[in-house]
Amino acid sequence: GAQPRQKRMALAQMRDAGCRTAVMEVSSHGIDQQRVRGLQFGAAVFTNLTRDHLDYHGTLESYFDVKTRLFTGGSGSVPKVSVVNLDDAYGEKLAARLGAEVPTTRVVTFGEDPRAQVRAENVSLQFKRTTFRLVWPGGTLEVDSPLIGRYNVSNLLAAIATAWGLGRDPFVFLTRLRAFKGVAGRMERIEEGQPFNVLVDYAHTDDALRNALGMLRPITPGRMLVVYGCGGNRDRTKRPLMTRAVQEYADFAFATADNPRTEAISQIFDDMRGGVTAPEKITWIEDRRRAISLALDMAKPGDCLLIAGKGHESFQELADTVFPFDDRQVARELIGNKALKVSS
Repeated sequence: GAQPRQKRMALAQMRDAGCRTAVMEVSSHGIDQQRVRGLQFGAAVFTNLTRDHLDYHGTLESYFDVKTRLFTGGSGSVPKVSVVNLDDAYGEKLAARLGAEVPTTRVVTFGEDPRAQVRAENVSLQFKRTTFRLVWPGGTLEVDSPLIGRYNVSNLLAAIATAWGLGRDPFVFLTRLRAFKGVAGRMERIEEGQPFNVLVDYAHTDDALRNALGMLRPITPGRMLVVYGCGGNRDRTKRPLMTRAVQEYADFAFATADNPRTEAISQIFDDMRGGVTAPEKITWIEDRRRAISLALDMAKPGDCLLIAGKGHESFQELADTVFPFDDRQVARELIGNKALKVSS
């Protein structure tokens, strides 16, 4: 079909332009629809398997079988290195299967599991940073990472295990980690000298919100504040579920507009209200900028404010119009304005 052809053309253009390495996400849909067939991967990485895409695959076992094809040659070729998360039950299953059935791939395991070849020990999850001891067959290293939360430890281990599996030296590339800002709009920290944490994240499903807040709650010494909304002209059934997820973790939430598109905000709010469990801990503010402003006014030292839903997006879709709106920029401006008022 057109999509695999476009991918191959893009990769060919990259190669012709002098690129020597490409990193790509391979979806289970892509594997099942043979969109990566014939690509020779130097390394393939298995991070985890969650209850996602079951509308497509039917069961977790079927979903796992499809993902496994990337490692066993079911997509046309066996990767030289298979990097597998031992902290995930399906990862453990995959590592055992590859070891028994696919001798042509080199299996490199990662995780906090003591059996993992590339592993994290003495993990300390802190408010604005994460530290751990990295252990791999070639040595040990104390890691100080600006990326917060346990899942970022796992992501970092996956990257280190992949690079090491391909012959790179972790001592060399980990020196750059302290300056790494992370991925735009994914748990992106807004740092303007304020005494509380402000994070912008793309989480826009109940599962993603639960994961984000579940990760932030234990490392937040103060209160957990959340600004969130639900997109218009999209799945209405997830709206009450998102509210319920927020109320499970937040000390206070500001429900607001996300991208209403052509749907009335009153209708979106009505759907969202279906998940309210503690009405005294949530307020409804149609204007997203005002919601962020009020949340920042409420925040005290040690608190954490999560602005969820839009992440890296720099526009807001309202009716048939697209307006410039970037949560990160808005938060920075508002923090700056409030600091000026206090000092004047």
